[in-house]
Amino acid sequence: MLVKLIHQQHLALQELFARHQEALLQGHFDIADEWLQHFAYCQKAHMQIEEAYLFPEFAKIEHKSKWDVSLYVKEHAKIKILFQNIINDLNWLSEQELNESQRRRNIIALLDKEKTLKGLNQHHEEREEEAMLIELDAQLDARQLKELQVDIKMTWAEVMGVVKDKAG
Repeated sequence: MLVKLIHQQHLALQELFARHQEALLQGHFDIADEWLQHFAYCQKAHMQIEEAYLFPEFAKIEHKSKWDVSLYVKEHAKIKILFQNIINDLNWLSEQELNESQRRRNIIALLDKEKTLKGLNQHHEEREEEAMLIELDAQLDARQLKELQVDIKMTWAEVMGVVKDKAG
C-alpha cells in the first residue's frame, strides 16, 4: 500500500539527515555538506513524487481528514525555504575561521535551526501517513494503486541509485 511505500521513503530521508547531523556534530563540515546534498537530492525527488503522483489523486477523492492538498503544498514550500537556510548556514559556517568555542556554539545554533526543519518534516510525514495516504489506499481502486506503486517505486529506485553511486 501507499502508506508503507512512502513511509520507507520517509525513513530513508531521516537516515540521510541523521548522517548529516552526525558529521556536523563532529565538526566535519565537508562530510556534513555531502550528506546534506544527498538529503537535498532525495528530498526534492520525494516531493516531486508526491506532487506528481499523489497530490493529483488526493485532490480528486473525498477527504475525511481536515487537510486538503493545499496544506501539503504549503508545507513543501516551507520545507524548501527552511532547508535552503540550513544550506546557507552550513556554507557560511564551513568558511569561518573560529576558535573551538565559537565553532561548537555555531554548530549548536545550526542544529537548533535543523530541529525546526525536522519538526516540520515529522508533522508533515505524520499527516501524510495518517491521513492522505490512508485515504488514497482506501478510495483508489486496485489498478490505480498498483500503477502508482510501480511508478513511485521505479522513480525512487533511480533516485536512491544515484545517491548510492555518489556516496560510494
